[in-house]
Amino acid sequence: MTGVNTADRWLWLGGSFLLAVTTTQIAWWLEHKQNRPGWVSSMSNWTHLADFTHLLRFLYFVCFPFVALIWGRDAVIGGLLGLQPIRFLTLFSGDPTNDAAANWVDWVRDLGWAALLATAAWIVLMLGWRVASKAAGRGPSQSHSAWALLREALFHEVHWSYFRNAPIAVLGTYWGSWAGLGLIALEAALNPYWRNSLLSPDRAAAAIGRAGLAVVSAVLFLQTQNLFVAILAHWAVSWGLSLVARGDTARGAEP
Repeated sequence: MTGVNTADRWLWLGGSFLLAVTTTQIAWWLEHKQNRPGWVSSMSNWTHLADFTHLLRFLYFVCFPFVALIWGRDAVIGGLLGLQPIRFLTLFSGDPTNDAAANWVDWVRDLGWAALLATAAWIVLMLGWRVASKAAGRGPSQSHSAWALLREALFHEVHWSYFRNAPIAVLGTYWGSWAGLGLIALEAALNPYWRNSLLSPDRAAAAIGRAGLAVVSAVLFLQTQNLFVAILAHWAVSWGLSLVARGDTARGAEP
């Protein structure tokens, strides 16, 4: 990393942070403003608003970090982003190498850590989910499909990994991972949608669960530095929670 301009890292990270905070604040203000402009009301009734919103989220959560990786003059380091190589596939190509065999072992180890942490996270969050259900008098709403949950896992894990990148480059893997988690927490605290979800019985459990997954992501990165297994673990936990919520809802609807 010699010769890398450290200011570039913080410039890209700061730009991403400010963009998130500014857009969420403006969107919240427009949505809750009395005498909203006509175009805002028309936009809220647009049939394809959800698809357009997910497109914008994809551009921010996924495309922005990779633009910084490609054109940011080493502002983002691929290894620190968790982009692990997949050399073990050459084991099946008839030209195995020692590097490929070692890479296979690394991936097996990473998947083992992902399975262990995902299982522990699922148990803890599931128990918290049940407590929230009893406190609310009904189960938290959860209607996302497996593909929607995979999309959210991709969006958030890439975003969280990007927020860890600059702190890790400066502070090292351990302290940088926790500093990145602090930035993620600050971003969430400044997001009025996230704060408001904590006050909703239907959405509080999901919001707290997302916070728990951010912690799991930081711990998993410390053990594996592998973005791909982090996405897989995130998806598995959220999908598992969704299945529990649907089961509870179905049992509650039985006469």
